[in-house]
Amino acid sequence: MARRKGAFRPAAIARRVLFFVAGALLTGFLAVFLNAVLALYIPRHFAMSLAVGVSVTATLWLLRLAKHPPLLLKNVHPLAAGFCAGLGVHIARLWLR
Repeated sequence: MARRKGAFRPAAIARRVLFFVAGALLTGFLAVFLNAVLALYIPRHFAMSLAVGVSVTATLWLLRLAKHPPLLLKNVHPLAAGFCAGLGVHIARLWLR
């Protein structure tokens, strides 16, 4: 397998770090905001799981739209990743009660 030229240039690494940090911040802010909004209408336990799932889905969709998907989730559909994240939060909240 041939290595691409310029795969490890400082500009490419900085761009990956920038999109990683931006994606993490977007996911966190969306999760907190959606949890606060959804907790008004549904039980808090389900609101958190749903908020995390929707925020992960939205972030991965936006990163794909910007042509910078996360390295390990490059071939994963955003809805599948969001569902797994929400399910993981739901299970963790059940176990930590």
